[in-house]
Amino acid sequence: MSNEKNKNESTNKTNEIGNAEKKEEAETEDKKSLKSMIYPIEPSTLYIDDLKNSKKAYDVTMDDPLDKSSDSKPKLGFFEPYKRLYAFADSIDMQLMAMGLFSALLQSALPPFVWLIMGNFVSISILREEGKLGLKNLTSDYPIDDQFAHSATPAFISMLGLSIAMFIAAFCQRIAWEISSIRQVFRIKKAYIRKLLLMDISWLESRQSGHVAAMLQESADSIYNGISDHLPMVVFILSYLLVNIGVCLYIQWDVTLFMCLAIPLLIISRILYSKWFANTMEEETKLQNKITNLVNETFNCITTVISFAAQKQKINKFEKLSAEHSKLTEERLRSSVVFDSLTQILLTELIFTGALCYGIWRVADNSPGRLCALAINMLYMCVTSISIGFHMNGATRAKDNAKEICEVLNEQPKIEVELASIDNNIDYVPVTRCKYRRQSMKFMGKGALHFRDIHFSYPSRKETEVLRGISFKVEAGEKIAIVGSSGSGKSTLTALLLRFYDPTKGAILLDGENIKTMCPDDLRGQCSLVSQEPVLFDGTISDNIRYGRLDATQQEINDAARKVGAWKFINSLPDGMQTRVGERGHQLSGGQKQRVAIARAVIRKPIVLIFDEATSALDNIHEEEVNAAIDLASEGLTTITIAHRLSTIKNSDRIIVLHEGKIVEEGVPDELIADANGIFHKMYNDQRLDQLTQQHQQLHQQQAKPPSLQQQMSFSPPPNMDPDQQRRAWARSSLGGNKKLGKSYSVNSMEKEKLKLPVMSKKKSERLDYKYSKVHSMDVKQHTDSMHDDDDLPGKETNFTVLKDLIYSYRTGLPLLAGAIPTTIVRAVFYLLICFQVASVLEISIAPDEERALQIFIVAAIYTALIIVKTIFEALGRIFIALYGHGFCKFMRNEMFRKVLRHGAAYFDEERNSPGRLVHKVINESSTLNEIMEQKLDMLIPGVVCSLFSIVCALWINWKMALLCSFQFPAYFVIRILQIREGTKRQRQMVDEEKKAANLASVVLANMSTIKAYNLQSHFYNVFCDALKPVSQCMQKQSLISALVFACQYSFTYILIAITLHFGKVMMLANEISVFDYMRVVLLTQFGANFFSQLIASVSDFTKAQIAAENVMRVIREPPVDMDNLSEEGLRPKLEGNLCLKDVSFRYPSRPIVPVLTNLNLKVRGGESIALVGPSGSGKSSVISLFQRMYNATDGVVIIDKYNIKSINPAYLRRCIVQVGQEPDLFSFTIKENIAFGMMESEATIDKVIEAAKIADIHNFITSLPQGYDTEVGEFGAQLSGGQKQRIAIARAIIRKPTVLLLDEATSALDSASEREVQNAFERVKRSTKTQCTCIQIAHRLSTIRNVDKIYVIVHGEIAEEGSHEQLINLKGIYYEMNQMT
Repeated sequence: MSNEKNKNESTNKTNEIGNAEKKEEAETEDKKSLKSMIYPIEPSTLYIDDLKNSKKAYDVTMDDPLDKSSDSKPKLGFFEPYKRLYAFADSIDMQLMAMGLFSALLQSALPPFVWLIMGNFVSISILREEGKLGLKNLTSDYPIDDQFAHSATPAFISMLGLSIAMFIAAFCQRIAWEISSIRQVFRIKKAYIRKLLLMDISWLESRQSGHVAAMLQESADSIYNGISDHLPMVVFILSYLLVNIGVCLYIQWDVTLFMCLAIPLLIISRILYSKWFANTMEEETKLQNKITNLVNETFNCITTVISFAAQKQKINKFEKLSAEHSKLTEERLRSSVVFDSLTQILLTELIFTGALCYGIWRVADNSPGRLCALAINMLYMCVTSISIGFHMNGATRAKDNAKEICEVLNEQPKIEVELASIDNNIDYVPVTRCKYRRQSMKFMGKGALHFRDIHFSYPSRKETEVLRGISFKVEAGEKIAIVGSSGSGKSTLTALLLRFYDPTKGAILLDGENIKTMCPDDLRGQCSLVSQEPVLFDGTISDNIRYGRLDATQQEINDAARKVGAWKFINSLPDGMQTRVGERGHQLSGGQKQRVAIARAVIRKPIVLIFDEATSALDNIHEEEVNAAIDLASEGLTTITIAHRLSTIKNSDRIIVLHEGKIVEEGVPDELIADANGIFHKMYNDQRLDQLTQQHQQLHQQQAKPPSLQQQMSFSPPPNMDPDQQRRAWARSSLGGNKKLGKSYSVNSMEKEKLKLPVMSKKKSERLDYKYSKVHSMDVKQHTDSMHDDDDLPGKETNFTVLKDLIYSYRTGLPLLAGAIPTTIVRAVFYLLICFQVASVLEISIAPDEERALQIFIVAAIYTALIIVKTIFEALGRIFIALYGHGFCKFMRNEMFRKVLRHGAAYFDEERNSPGRLVHKVINESSTLNEIMEQKLDMLIPGVVCSLFSIVCALWINWKMALLCSFQFPAYFVIRILQIREGTKRQRQMVDEEKKAANLASVVLANMSTIKAYNLQSHFYNVFCDALKPVSQCMQKQSLISALVFACQYSFTYILIAITLHFGKVMMLANEISVFDYMRVVLLTQFGANFFSQLIASVSDFTKAQIAAENVMRVIREPPVDMDNLSEEGLRPKLEGNLCLKDVSFRYPSRPIVPVLTNLNLKVRGGESIALVGPSGSGKSSVISLFQRMYNATDGVVIIDKYNIKSINPAYLRRCIVQVGQEPDLFSFTIKENIAFGMMESEATIDKVIEAAKIADIHNFITSLPQGYDTEVGEFGAQLSGGQKQRIAIARAIIRKPTVLLLDEATSALDSASEREVQNAFERVKRSTKTQCTCIQIAHRLSTIRNVDKIYVIVHGEIAEEGSHEQLINLKGIYYEMNQMT
């Protein structure tokens, strides 16, 4: 034996050495492959070598992303963070940006020379008026007017040529940066969603999905603005200043140096301010993320929020966070306005005035025109330098957002990337940053498992060890069951097997291979998981089954549905396999969803099947059918079943019993049952029907033979509805194909004949041209119907009535608006005084020396006083507008959140009101209004005032020249109108597509475990990329129009100046205008036109605000259809719990002609306990919903204590009637806050919380946690197991001491012992209330309801049987047959 043992050890070591060498070689090759790739760029792949050649990489430190040896990174220089903005630029983008940069430099270099030419023209004009003009190449007797005309012509030609060059440069600059930024930002979005799909589950659970999803849209938009607008404008402004300074130095160096004193002061102050600004924005962003997460969580769990009447609690929390965010924002706005007013206006214009006065002494005697050129260039230098602050702030925001995104992109998953070794026998494409793993696995093992000394603690709770030394083996093809109390670690084992986490200690072997050495996708490709809470995606039933194996044919999908007993109910639907399941499968019942999920697992043809409470949502009959199908499907496969219903594991080869993370029993079922002292024996006894009841089954026979079970339980349509009628009903419903309010995903396979997914009606589907991809690919087409919801009407005409109504609705902000209008008008008038200032300087320059000093002093004193007054009005006006804009946004956001929560459950069933869309409306649409109100309103009022004032003054000075110069006003207007008309439609389409992409990202993040379990990362990455394509196309078309308008607007000014120069020459020759009036008219109309162009730009941006305003107003004005959940109206009687349904019929509003309940009559006396049983989808949960008034009955009356339920206040009713569902929703609060959810703080004391937790048998677990009742449960309760969540949900119901308790499979996630304790707890609750608690249960475990007062069997929305447990058993009807299967 010892020799054989040594020989085996020697052989093992040799094999280990050989495997190690193979693994090392494979690892080296894979690392080379990994190092050569980075995130994908559509349509090709971007390689890291190309990036290194261009000094670009997504990690600006240029570290090898696979090199784990370097723990420290070098410190970044000042400009290094800005490189992140261009981390995803490829060679085409680099060329585009180089072209844009060159064009920007050219564009910025030309304007100073235009004014230099203008200065020369002014000089010869003044010399002509003084009669001193003389040209060297002309004789002295040559007429002076001819000399003037001869000298002015070259100026006109030169200025016209420069203007045309500026048009070309402006267009190239704009279009190059726009196209490049669009390409880069969409590449960033793809890389970001791809990184999220690659990250470990533990990493994702440690972050709030609301914040992660918000980064995808808001941060990307900020980066887009930074790349396309802010940073190019900073470059343009800096180059313009440098060129301008050079020209001014050429004109008069000492005056220029005097003027340049403002530049270092502005730069230093801006740098200091930017640091403070960045810190403030970081705090604001954190609060904004909390707000977004709260909204996202509320809408995703809206049923729970309504059920517990927690709308006001959510609203209060939302408004509290909003107030904190508002406080920080208002502080930043005030500081920003005061800083800009003091530095950019007071400081700059005072120095400009001083430079002008000094320039009169230095320049005037030599050349007044040079003084004019110097003054205008310095003036534009001041005006341009003021705008650099805005663009610097935008660049700072973009830099910070790029840093945040790059931090996510630089995160390294511990499971998905770090591969210890790769078996050469596996044809495996390694996980890389450039290419997704393919979906087909050639290697399939046998399925032998070995859990070896497994210890595990969740990363978020490292102090609490969930598994403590678990060791067991599973032979290939063996069927084992794992049972145990809730929280004992059963589901954790499946998470470790699928490598969602890695054990803290120990190893899991699959066919003798440590799963850590396997590619996670290969591992998951050989396993199928059906979880307790199935996740379905919006699309057809066929799509959702195909997600199990993407290359499956339609016939294979149909076969899978037949195997799991889903074919009957699917085939009974009008659209069959093409029936849309809705968001998260909400259009199907729990049992129907579960069977689709099981079909998805079966079609995968795995070697290991994992069922984690897979049949908990099924009734006994369908559970038996599914178990039989699973037995057939799992024949020869390794099967792991986690269950509390022991009937589901009776055919297991072996059972493992867990308790507190350890194996306490193990053996075959008969042995464990025979052990009278064992834990499993007690669990088994708890679920057996009472033997006495079984004896009564044979004593009482039903004389009349009841309808067969097959007839009663059939999912075929009711006999009173013909197929055509039902098909029309479904076609008009949200399940049908004709009404498509949202997006739908249809799967394309390799052959058109094998896959036909008509998600629309037949006529519409015939008009669709489906394109099919290559083998092993799955493209998702987002179908849009002609019947859009109101949010997405691309052709709807725009008017500003809605925006006006919104402004009027914000009445508390009217005083701010009233203060903003007069102050802004005054400061707008001051803007034009600078035109008179320049003309006055020209007149002073030709004054006699003895008068010049006095005139300079007077002008300096007057303009200094005016500048101080202007600064005061500037600060006041901007503060009023900024505070009004932010307050408006806050008001609209709060109002939308409040109005949405008014609605009943039917509102949220509509596809247009999906969680992702509602979050987009509440957060993004209000942010759009804030941007418009805060930034564009500040341009609107000055634009109107300056435009009118400049035209009036110019006409008063010289009407002929004024008319000519004013031609640019209608020209700008026509250009902008054309842009608005073309841009509005594209803007609407782009917003609609962005909503779809944002909603898809939310779906992906919320269901990452399912996506990873079925290797759907590549598929959903492609889905997301497809969703971005229409947005990119709209933006690129829009950028072309934007660039053309920008170039026209920018160059037309200088073209018109050249034309006015020519006509000015003619008018001067005719003595119709002086050179000084000419300059006044030109400068006035020039400044007025600049403000007018800003005005038109603001109006075009108000188009975007109009779209947002329509969506906001639609949300605010839409009245609740059935009930107002925030209404204070209605009775508040003391209820005793007497319930009655009288001739109640019900149809869901989303399926208005498909009957759910038909003439149902049911009575429950106060304090009585009843149970509702029946097949899945028979209407049991609908009865519960009607009692809680989640919906109103279509016909008939729901009565409680002789009151029509509609007459009782909805919130009061739900405080008295409490529901515990089978899939409880928890919120990202502490355990204490979750238990007290929906209650006032004064009502939910810590003592009451602890008492409720003890009754629900969760107190000991809570106190074992390091933070006890203050432990955060994570988003949607992700940090807790299913059983733990269920217990907390039960405690949440118990603490309210309800009059009526509704239990919809409330104990399905609990083991038998815990279930018995909770049932006893419910009994104690009933006895503890002054008026006994009425209890209505829905259960598939018939053992949990045998002690109730009455049982109702519901089939097809009608009561088929009623009576006590013994009576129904004796009846030998449907209930009897269901009980036989238990």
